[in-house]
Amino acid sequence: MLLVADANVVFSSLVKRGKPLKVFELNKVLAVFEFIAPEYIFFEVGKRVDKILKYSHFSKEEFINIFSFIKDQIELIPLKSFEDKTDVARGKSPHDKDVPYVALSFKLDCKIFSGDKRLKEVLPDGVITPSEALEMLLGKMS
Repeated sequence: MLLVADANVVFSSLVKRGKPLKVFELNKVLAVFEFIAPEYIFFEVGKRVDKILKYSHFSKEEFINIFSFIKDQIELIPLKSFEDKTDVARGKSPHDKDVPYVALSFKLDCKIFSGDKRLKEVLPDGVITPSEALEMLLGKMS
């Protein structure tokens, strides 16, 4: 299943060993999801590394390893390939920062993997939360 991973789940995975990170870990083994994201997602994360590290429960070495592990699982999609969906996405997105993720999901007719509660409220059928993704992965194990 194709999913647009947003910065929210990447940030969360870098802060603590919670559901978003468990999803990436389990998916590495089970290969249920194919994660994609707008090409600038890691630039967005990179701008906030110092802040994320400040709140992270991981050592700097663990942080680097987890970041690399997550980066390896997400295929980056050029903005030009989905910019035609930006206007419609702007009308549906709760925040400007969500527009590229929503536009990409509209372009490829797939859902967004996000823990953003407001995004889930606005697009209830267009967002898979970390809890929902984890449930899907665990269902594949039984």
